[in-house]
Amino acid sequence: MDIQQIVVRGPHDVSLQTGRTPDVPEPGHLLIETEATFISAGTELAWFTGRDPQVTGPRGSNAYPRVPGYANCGRVVVVGEEVDDFAIGQRVFSFGGHVSHHHQAVHDPDRGMLVHVPSDIAPDVAAAARMAMVALTAVQTSSVQLNDWVAVLGLGSVGNLACQLFRLAGARVIGVDPLDARRELARRVGIEHVVGGDPPEVAQAVNDLTDGGGTRITVDAVGDARVVEQAAALTAAFGEVVLLGSPRTPYQTDLDAVVRPVHYQWVTFKGALEWKIPRYPTRGARHSTYENALTIFDLARRGRLKLPQLISHRLPPERIKIAYEGLLNDRQHFWGVVLDWAS
Repeated sequence: MDIQQIVVRGPHDVSLQTGRTPDVPEPGHLLIETEATFISAGTELAWFTGRDPQVTGPRGSNAYPRVPGYANCGRVVVVGEEVDDFAIGQRVFSFGGHVSHHHQAVHDPDRGMLVHVPSDIAPDVAAAARMAMVALTAVQTSSVQLNDWVAVLGLGSVGNLACQLFRLAGARVIGVDPLDARRELARRVGIEHVVGGDPPEVAQAVNDLTDGGGTRITVDAVGDARVVEQAAALTAAFGEVVLLGSPRTPYQTDLDAVVRPVHYQWVTFKGALEWKIPRYPTRGARHSTYENALTIFDLARRGRLKLPQLISHRLPPERIKIAYEGLLNDRQHFWGVVLDWAS
């Protein structure tokens, strides 16, 4: 069958193209018709701009050309043999890309995941929930306790959701971002303390809020080594810096700025790359991506987690370049883009 798919062929070269996929899925697989996908601004813009040669080079895991995306909500249209826990018409969330149709194994602990989407969650919200699964890893990696001061640097989709989740965990949260629109969005979803400015201004604001104590946990939600350096300086003695974003470009600095807090203040650095936790529940592992998806859907259904507000644009797939360029160059207005495949 013919399908439509987004293809990134090289830096700043993206378009909607026609492809092919089998009509009938293999045993143990489903054929899913996409309703909505959500753009991961950090990862996908790195592919789109080519600014991460480790990923997009000829031997990289995402070499050009590639179909981007990993936040897909759709309905099952064909059920393969040996499948008994999914049925035609059911809405499911998966790591499928920006495609009109795709095949997905029902049980694939290494490369995929399928989750039933509750009937009262809209497909665009279900797709956007992918970013909350990423953000939740920061909470689970940290040692957050009730009433801790937590600063999240970067209030894009993942950073905003990290703020919301740390707040739900009982922390006093400070959201930090230079952009007015992102700070205002954070306030709208319930983040009480939001600051901007250059690093000295942010440091002063955090110092004032914490009565000079600094933050117990500081989260880099940008993926920028400069932000990691800033985070280290904000963190209190015996505190933690959680690396939620993925560094993608070189940065030269005096390493002492990062090492000194580790040595003199016993500040700990922790990685929070979501892909390192098990995909499905595993004996001996506290968390899994599948269980995190269920948690996010539950919080969204009960209105505890504000996901619809994280969607700034709903665009047809044909406008993918507008979506990417907006997320890259107009961050005051573009902060979360859903591609609508159903209209």
